[in-house]
Amino acid sequence: MRFHFDPTPEQRAALEAQLARLQQPAAALELLEPILPAGFAPAGSICTLQSAHSDRFVLQVRVCSNGGAERVYALKAYSDDFGERVWAHAQQLAEHLPQRPHRPCLPIHYERQERVLVFDWVEGQSLGKIVDGRKPELLRHAAAVAADLHRVPIVPEQLTTPQMLVDETRARCDNLRPAWPGTADMVEPLLAELQAVVPQLDSTDPALIHGDMAAGQFLWTGDRLLLLDWDMFGYADPAYDAGHFVAQLERRCALDRTLPPEAGCWPGCFRDAYLAAMPQVSPRNVSFYRALTLLQKTYTVCRRQPAEGPQQAVRLAACARAALEDVRRQ
Repeated sequence: MRFHFDPTPEQRAALEAQLARLQQPAAALELLEPILPAGFAPAGSICTLQSAHSDRFVLQVRVCSNGGAERVYALKAYSDDFGERVWAHAQQLAEHLPQRPHRPCLPIHYERQERVLVFDWVEGQSLGKIVDGRKPELLRHAAAVAADLHRVPIVPEQLTTPQMLVDETRARCDNLRPAWPGTADMVEPLLAELQAVVPQLDSTDPALIHGDMAAGQFLWTGDRLLLLDWDMFGYADPAYDAGHFVAQLERRCALDRTLPPEAGCWPGCFRDAYLAAMPQVSPRNVSFYRALTLLQKTYTVCRRQPAEGPQQAVRLAACARAALEDVRRQ
């Protein structure tokens, strides 16, 4: 799993220059020309920035033909060669995934010289933003997609162990101390308990994982649920993906006062559907990774909202404590 990547100043500058260039219609069309359908004569394109970070960006490119036809693509550019790893992984994954309507969304092309992955653009609504009566059924579909992924018999990289994930969690929480020492003191006993649980985890067969599985990574098109974003794929206990997904739902329920009353059932809805599909995955380990993810998010909320974050961290720590109690009970 790629936990962090800090591009060099030169890589940042090159990525910014690439973004400026690819936002020009001619440059975007030149990149896409090899994959445009036969007979499709492009007349122009419209480039719209979707997201930008220090090490990557995503552009939507809408290409119009002389005959009025239209093709829409997403271009995801990286500041290093990581996109090539994602492309190789996606090609392997495509060979093994079952052909179902609800499935991962994979790139269709990699432009090595530009370090750009190309995806077909898909219109839809983030599962994270759906809060009505459709949610439970969509969460069950998401659990089925996760199970399909975890059954894929490939080993994409070296194993990420529970201890490595605990070390990463502690490193994130250590960032609390300079600005939020009280929050750091609050999470420290929970980190110690998390560490103590590692030897008690159930043994499990590792699997291909998404690495950042959450409702916000699923897109609902109206008839298909698609899993996006492969920037943290790895090889680990599949309970990590399930626990991470459940923890992100718990985080939303703990912090978002606008959710309907039935939102409290959402974490259990996903968890139960996933474990029914994957009975070999340890419920105890899922609870462990719920706690781990919630502790990681104590730093996230403080970093994003310095004034409100410490109080939000208190709620997340309470959820992490409950997850650790589940570990002990199971």
